[in-house]
Amino acid sequence: MSQRVSVAVRNAMVSNRYRYVPKMPRWFYSFVPFKVATGGSSALVSLYLLELGGNASTVGLTFALASLASMLGALFWGKLSDKTLRRKPFILLGFASVPVFLTLMAFVKTPAQLIAINTAYAFFLASTLSVPIALVLRSVRKHSWDYGIGKFNEISGWGWVLGLVLGFGLSRFLTIPQLFVAFALLGLPSVFMAQRMIREVPIYVNRKAIRAFGNYVIEKARYFPSFILHTNLSLPNGLKRFYISFLLFWIAAGLYFPQVPVLLTENGFTREIIYLALIVNSTIAALNYTRVGMSMGENKEGTLRKGLLLRTGAFVAITVGALISPALLPLAFVSYALAGYSWTFIGVSSTAIVSEKAGEKENGSAMGTYNVVSSAGYIAGSALGGYVVSAFGFGMTFGLGVALLGGSVLLLRR
Repeated sequence: MSQRVSVAVRNAMVSNRYRYVPKMPRWFYSFVPFKVATGGSSALVSLYLLELGGNASTVGLTFALASLASMLGALFWGKLSDKTLRRKPFILLGFASVPVFLTLMAFVKTPAQLIAINTAYAFFLASTLSVPIALVLRSVRKHSWDYGIGKFNEISGWGWVLGLVLGFGLSRFLTIPQLFVAFALLGLPSVFMAQRMIREVPIYVNRKAIRAFGNYVIEKARYFPSFILHTNLSLPNGLKRFYISFLLFWIAAGLYFPQVPVLLTENGFTREIIYLALIVNSTIAALNYTRVGMSMGENKEGTLRKGLLLRTGAFVAITVGALISPALLPLAFVSYALAGYSWTFIGVSSTAIVSEKAGEKENGSAMGTYNVVSSAGYIAGSALGGYVVSAFGFGMTFGLGVALLGGSVLLLRR
């Protein structure tokens, strides 16, 4: 009898442990001003390039170089952090880069200067991509890792949305250089908050052994990947078609995100309209992410296909809008809404599929391949998009995106 009681007590304790919602570290909130600044300024680079005399090709090249610098930076800072077993200095470096580089952008006079500063900015900003993940894993208990990383991304995501809302309000009164300075100042408190809140503890993280986490709140189109934990690559059986499918998906994303603001600007729409469209995109993703993650269950492939079909709808809407000017504005909002909603399905399911199909031994390297494929696709799409727009127009560019997404869906059919 006593043995049964002890077993029951032990089971109850385990059950309560998993029902318990852990208290998150205070340092998570040091990322809020940082995300406000980066989110609010995320639309300004492409808009300022156009104001300085750039075109669609210039914008595509800028996004491609920034994404490449971000990918290389995430690997560089992550490895250096692992070697020194320190995290705090690299987070502070990333936080400090925001006021420095945004202020520099306010004083550029040519597109070439802005591209150079933005590329360097992306490299230093990448120190906040891979390093915080290791710190999150050290800050919460192992059985709460999923919740901890999800909460960290949720807090960061809503900070990003708040930055877009502030950009929408301030853009009515400030020039683009003044907006850069304003967001530089708004990001400055993160440096002091992190200095005070983050405790530096030597942390060793076996990056090859970490499982994949699919906790994204919004699709951050300027900086890919959202984090890289390792450089080992592998092609496990059952994932080769998946990788090809996602390469097509990210090429399409590179055709879309840099060029939609260019399309709206060339059709005479103001910065406020572009900010409002981005707010719709990010807010819809943030509101639906948790619900989609909880309802996915075992039907991961079905969830992914649904997301890709929704993303295809987003491309069809913007393609029609590009061809029929009077319908552009409402269709652009529909497109951004569908793009944000689709990411809740794609972001949740894709990393879960990689984690499940790769198996325990190849999990880390399979996720590394996924990140490299994603980054390479987005870089290629950004560069290609600028050329296609200049040579054939926006309709052809987004139409090509529809075709790529159609190929992505077909590759995932059983």
